[in-house]
Amino acid sequence: MFIACLVALLGFLLVTFFIANFYSFDVGTNLWVPSIQSNSLTFFAQGVALIFDAISLVIISLVISCVFFFKNYKAPGLLLLGAMGGDALIVSALKTLEHVARPANTIFFDAGFSYPSGHSAGCIVFGGVLAYFAWRHWQSTRSRALIGGGMGVVVSVVGFDRLYLNVHWVSDVFGGWLFGAFWLSFVILVFRQLKLAGKLESERFGLVANLLYLIAFVVAVFVVLYGLI
Repeated sequence: MFIACLVALLGFLLVTFFIANFYSFDVGTNLWVPSIQSNSLTFFAQGVALIFDAISLVIISLVISCVFFFKNYKAPGLLLLGAMGGDALIVSALKTLEHVARPANTIFFDAGFSYPSGHSAGCIVFGGVLAYFAWRHWQSTRSRALIGGGMGVVVSVVGFDRLYLNVHWVSDVFGGWLFGAFWLSFVILVFRQLKLAGKLESERFGLVANLLYLIAFVVAVFVVLYGLI
């Protein structure tokens, strides 16, 4: 997990620093996509875009984490809420810093800058955290293979969806995938270390969990409101 975290971070930094080298591939793919667009496929693609929007995923995370909280699964709820809130905030900051313009031939309105793709990163973080919970619960090889395969299909569909709608360049999607993989690995590593150290079962954690939940909840709500403005 630690190696995967470092590799994903290094890959993201390389794509970011050498993003200009993707120009021909970005433009070529962007100009090819209109040749496969159709009304029915576009309708489906727009639905995928709305469901896997960063704001939508944060709202869903809020609901799931509240269920975890009231069922006294506070640590998993904090992991999901913190992972998604942090992802949305960092990606928003990266977009502002990189200042990459979206393609001009988009067929679906999406505000803000382009790199990295928030849908691609958020999909990996959200799906990855839920897959991590599922892997811990269902430990058979078949179940884990189905979970991993399902995760791969969803991530691929969302990534292609961003290109199909011409709201992102290929480099945006690659960058989003790599950042999402890094952030997912990082938060799970922190969660596992705290769990191995017994911090999540301690009385002290129980006392501060409510405060942590409140902070994570406020951050997530801020992300949602900021995205809606």
